Amino acid sequence: MNKRLNLLPVWAAISAVIIIAGIVLMALLGFNESPERPASKTFDVYYNVVVDLNDESKAALEEYCESAFAEQGLTYSGKATLAGQSDPVSSSQGSFTATGNDFLLRYTFAADVSDEALASAKAAVEADIEGNEAFLSTTGAETYVSYDTLAQQPLTESVWRGAVAVAVAAVVALIYIAIRFGLGCALTGLIACVNDAFLTLSVFAIARIPVYAFAPMLYAAIAAAVSVVYWLIRCMKLRDDAKDPAAGTLSAQESVANACGATDKIVWLAAGILLVTIAVCAACTAATGAAAVFAGALIAAAAGLYSGMLLAPSVHVKIKAYFDGRRRVRQARYTGKKKSAKADAES
Repeated sequence: MNKRLNLLPVWAAISAVIIIAGIVLMALLGFNESPERPASKTFDVYYNVVVDLNDESKAALEEYCESAFAEQGLTYSGKATLAGQSDPVSSSQGSFTATGNDFLLRYTFAADVSDEALASAKAAVEADIEGNEAFLSTTGAETYVSYDTLAQQPLTESVWRGAVAVAVAAVVALIYIAIRFGLGCALTGLIACVNDAFLTLSVFAIARIPVYAFAPMLYAAIAAAVSVVYWLIRCMKLRDDAKDPAAGTLSAQESVANACGATDKIVWLAAGILLVTIAVCAACTAATGAAAVFAGALIAAAAGLYSGMLLAPSVHVKIKAYFDGRRRVRQARYTGKKKSAKADAES
């Protein structure tokens, strides 16, 4: 640990190089922004059965839909089949009881497709299904045919609000650290937060990772918040160690090294929990295309871990040494004044 604490110039140089390069690219090229999800319309055939549909029945459903589209002159831009749906996706499908063998056939159309044409296609598909005895003979079968408009997803405003909320939480945490653990710990946390925020922004700018508008700000705020959490773990141990009378004989580097040695496992555990959480969220949203949003959070988590393990402890050695020195000067002045007052009283 002492060796890592002595490498502050190395950690500072790494951060400086990445951040400066990132600022230059941000100024010249900005971020590689992904377009927001455009408006579209969907045509869904939801089939809720006790016995799972066989391949022949599923193929028949597709044939009914695509024949109806051809009659109306409709051209779909996407098709997806999803099994095991527990809830209706389209709001017009209404409510029903899921069986566990649910099947969804979804077609996607451009936003300017006529609702009248979709309504005609819906009526044709429903008529084809009602005329198919194989479907009617399926025990407990419920079929829903619907179409809906998916409006444009305005991610900018929600992402910006999320970034502000996370950043405010990080600032509140820093204020708490200043009150409970001292100004020196708060300054270290602030340096780590600012470094991690700019480091995250720089990585997105340098690597040209596609992001939605304002998403880099959200990731930067997440990095700052993660950094504060890791540093708060260190501060708790530093405060506990400071209560030991023997702590006064330790140097700033020895105190920080002891605290880091005792909390490294906790920091790694917190990082592991965060990693698993992000991975689970990405996996759960893979079908919706939102996995990349959570995957970007990995960069923020990595930046926070970098500061928590390397940069922040090294910086705090210098800051703690400065504040310890000022405290010793004040104590020496106070002791000198007491001795002087005692001497004057005796004389």
